[in-house]
Amino acid sequence: MRIKKQKLALISTSPLMMMLALRLQEDGNEVTIFDYSKNVGGAWTWFNNKYSKRYDKIPKYTNIINPYNKREVNFTSIMNNFLKKKYKIEVKQTKKKFEINYDYKKKYIYNFSKFFEFASKKLKINKKFIFKIETLANNKVRLNDKIMFDKVFIPSFSGLKKIKIYNKEVFFPDTKKIISEHLSIIAKKFKLKNFYYSQFFDNNFDRVKIEKIKKIYCLTARLDHSIKGIKITKLKRFYLDKFVKQSDLINLQISKFHNYYRNKNQLQKLMNIVKNSNIKYVDTTQFMCGFFALRKIFNVSKL
Repeated sequence: MRIKKQKLALISTSPLMMMLALRLQEDGNEVTIFDYSKNVGGAWTWFNNKYSKRYDKIPKYTNIINPYNKREVNFTSIMNNFLKKKYKIEVKQTKKKFEINYDYKKKYIYNFSKFFEFASKKLKINKKFIFKIETLANNKVRLNDKIMFDKVFIPSFSGLKKIKIYNKEVFFPDTKKIISEHLSIIAKKFKLKNFYYSQFFDNNFDRVKIEKIKKIYCLTARLDHSIKGIKITKLKRFYLDKFVKQSDLINLQISKFHNYYRNKNQLQKLMNIVKNSNIKYVDTTQFMCGFFALRKIFNVSKL
């Protein structure tokens, strides 16, 4: 899959796609990333407010990196070593509460702040929404009917509406647009111990994550559908007591994340349609499994 001296496009500024873009650029390729979001990072993005500027990048959402099987558990230390040495990503081990699908002894938290700053300066990022990709007879790939590339790399959950492979029928990728809402609390401290992560916290919040950022603590929680659309005043009055005392509260905010979700069958259809073409699928369903799939391209064994 190693490509040299070509004009390449990648969709999404998620950490994995940005790492892939940097790797492809190292080989002398001309690389452009397309992402219409205001900030880079995809589901790992952060706030642009006075608190982020004062302390560090305050995360908007509840993303983590976690292995889901024994093979990925065994790969964790190799991946962590690469992330620290190659991209100066801060990786810390924690023994605090951590509830998730796959249980393993060593658990880590990751800070991508410096990586995002570094990658944003190195890469060309085009703030454009890509809705159509078409492969042509001359082995070129055309985006939105006008932008030409040699190859295009697409993530699992892009908002692509139309794919046309030369000499094949037009494919309209199935997707479900999900708008999730996330509560972010900045506080002096929380009632829950830090670091804390739970995939299934309670009936109101299905994900909760707490981490320390410099001298303050940040909690992000994804709202269950039963309270989506709730006003901050009501949220503060009835739901915050389980997390934080009012005297320790610094700031709180609700953010919306637009996600184009695909289930396993829909992803398989997408992979089948682009197979053996110049449209390359990248598994971004989970950072860990995607990184494992790309480990040979990243040359992790050389570090």
